[in-house]
Amino acid sequence: MIFETLVLHASDFIEWLDASGSQGSVRRVVAAQTLEIRLLQAPRDLELIHKTSGTALWRRTPAELRRVLAGEAPPADLVPPAEALFPITGEVRDPEGRFLPRHFAIDAGRRAGHRLRLFRSSHGTRFGRAGGLTGRTALDDGTPVPWALLALRVTPPLADPIEFVAQSDVHGEFRLSLERLPALTKDAPADTYPARVKVRAAAQGTDPDTLPAALVRTTGGTPFMTELAVDIAPGRIATLASPGRDALVLRFP
Repeated sequence: MIFETLVLHASDFIEWLDASGSQGSVRRVVAAQTLEIRLLQAPRDLELIHKTSGTALWRRTPAELRRVLAGEAPPADLVPPAEALFPITGEVRDPEGRFLPRHFAIDAGRRAGHRLRLFRSSHGTRFGRAGGLTGRTALDDGTPVPWALLALRVTPPLADPIEFVAQSDVHGEFRLSLERLPALTKDAPADTYPARVKVRAAAQGTDPDTLPAALVRTTGGTPFMTELAVDIAPGRIATLASPGRDALVLRFP
């Protein structure tokens, strides 16, 4: 016999993802218990419950979110109540320094779930047999551009393009692992793969989801373009920079 039923509904859920390196592979969840989350804007009754799979957002209103019902609850009483959307802004940090800090802003309350991307720091990035890229993002005068988001699209012969992503830190420095990049075959026509780099960056802000496209310094009659063509040598660790420069030089449109 069931004497009472405890009914608890979360308002929403945040999944923290390791979005560094090769894209399109299996989703890599970062355990919420390993992170420090500071809310800058949120309802007063909001409570964060951290789990390995993510962070549950719990509220006390409306009252139907948390109820104790006599006996066995019928299916109708288990349906989550309607909630108005509520904005949340905050920042997340990794105390161990494996991931870069970031700001975030979401509208919660519909139990749709949110996936927020985290990007590995130089300290948290490891290079394997496929090699990787290091470098820094800067303006033409050498001023570092922090928190820039780099997307590298590599096209191996006879294979689909592979995209890799990394973010620069507060000093503009980055490390990009090329894990999952296929090795050169013995009969390969060249010792490199063609690739293109695009960058998203802004003068202010650490929310990678809101960064606008930036221009990258190249060569030729138009020195700044939306992307930079580069050659990638699998198995090597190389510096990614604009031609003739010691940094990946950016310009804000």
